[in-house]
Amino acid sequence: MDTGIDIMSRIDTSKRISSITVPTSDTIAMSYLMKQFLSVKHSPMLIGSAGCGKTQISKGLLDEISSMPNSEFTSQAINFNFYTDSELLQLVLESQLEKKAGKAYGPKGKFTLIYFIDDLNMPGPDKYETQSAIALIRQHKDYEHWYDRTKLTLKEIKNTMYIAAMNPFAGSFTINERLQRHFWTACITMPESPSLTTIYSAFMTKHFNKFKPAVYDLVQPIIKTTIASQEQISSAFRKTAINFHYEFNVRHMTNVFQGILQAKSEIV
Repeated sequence: MDTGIDIMSRIDTSKRISSITVPTSDTIAMSYLMKQFLSVKHSPMLIGSAGCGKTQISKGLLDEISSMPNSEFTSQAINFNFYTDSELLQLVLESQLEKKAGKAYGPKGKFTLIYFIDDLNMPGPDKYETQSAIALIRQHKDYEHWYDRTKLTLKEIKNTMYIAAMNPFAGSFTINERLQRHFWTACITMPESPSLTTIYSAFMTKHFNKFKPAVYDLVQPIIKTTIASQEQISSAFRKTAINFHYEFNVRHMTNVFQGILQAKSEIV
């Protein structure tokens, strides 16, 4: 687990905030549970509304286990959208595989490849109400194989696993139950104020550490005020069928701090 010193040394405020995962009590607990399921070859799925941190938790976990000494894992992130179908997905999935003995295919060397599928429920259904991309993953999870589309021969896909994330309020809302039964499902809620304060303080403190004391002293009040304003706005302007654009989540707040991090000490 990263210590505060490790995180501060890795933070580069010239890059996107989303490129670094700052550990909080919530993310540490969820990452621990996910690692336990991965250790017994069982796939976790994170479900929650937009901007609650599903993608960040998953990518942070994959970065952590991939960077461990003598790690046996490698990963590939795949973002689904409305037009993702089984043919396109199969090309992406096979891009990290190589032919082994006989009909077997797997990741290079002795690695275990973890596919991270983001927005799993986004593909649009066809006229038969089937999401072909999800059907392909279900086939792989059920039988550990799929077929070569040109030769129509069997391909046994070995040493691969899945992590998934989806927003139940977007896309097709649900996925085929025959696929979902293969996943351990966890609900991710919006981070609470203490967790958000920890995350943004790490970036703001690192960036404004070399500014004048009068400027540096404003960091914590700015963080507290921004979080409080977001909470008030979210409760006052609720999303409805008419005001569907009333979406105030952590992503928008992160963009605010991303803008503040553009400040330069010689100007401010």
